[in-house]
Amino acid sequence: MVDESGDPTGFDAQTWLNHWLVGVVPALGDRRPLDVLKEPGGLEVVRSLLMRVQSGAFS
Repeated sequence: MVDESGDPTGFDAQTWLNHWLVGVVPALGDRRPLDVLKEPGGLEVVRSLLMRVQSGAFS
């Protein structure tokens, strides 16, 4: 995803992911992605959100 979206030079994907997973995300109803992943169908919800973020479609 990083390689497809821009220059990954200096970007630490693991650090970003660790921070993002525990932060409140408005697009997830002000829930943490980590909590959403524990719900039935949560993996697809998070995957879909990340794909929309990558494409620039936030709706």
